[in-house]
Amino acid sequence: MKTPLWLTLFLVAIELLLVTVFIPGDWTERVIREESAMVRSHLGEESEAYVNTKAMSWYKGAVFETGIYPALHRLMIPSEEEAARSRGMERMGDFLFSWMEDRLDALMHMVYQICARLALLSIWLPYMALLLIPAIWDGLMRRKVKQTNYDYASPVWNRYGMLSASVAVQAVLIAFISPIAINPAILPIVMMFVCVMMGVFVGNLQKQI
Repeated sequence: MKTPLWLTLFLVAIELLLVTVFIPGDWTERVIREESAMVRSHLGEESEAYVNTKAMSWYKGAVFETGIYPALHRLMIPSEEEAARSRGMERMGDFLFSWMEDRLDALMHMVYQICARLALLSIWLPYMALLLIPAIWDGLMRRKVKQTNYDYASPVWNRYGMLSASVAVQAVLIAFISPIAINPAILPIVMMFVCVMMGVFVGNLQKQI
């Protein structure tokens, strides 16, 4: 059964809606601290420092250097002078503007969280290459053997190899936006799974006639 891309995008959109509308502003901040502690526990202080430094660099570049955060702040939250000049808006700040500022903080925390998870992913990507290349090479050799001895290249394994790898990648995409702490050990496990499934996919490519 094929997982449509639109379903993944729909789930990502739902997550974005939940974070920006319902998740408290300090919730994601606590999740970030929990994940940072898990990175330190599993990978050491050096890796934690790398993730935090890289994430902060990307975060500043994405939301401050581009001017996105100041623009959103001006759009969503008027200054005290602007509120004072607008009749009927003076009391709105007691709830509405404080709520909007909390939502903006939640959104910014989510952006930082994504940057931190991407930074963690960048640590593992070189190791994934070391696994993916041999897995694909093994699949190619198995396919070559099947071509010479007329062994059966299973279209079922071919399909489910690609499907499994695709689902795993989409699951990582969804997890990157999820407002819950993710154990850093999950990433290498998923990467190894993807590499194995890609080897299965290549090893069962149909013979060309």
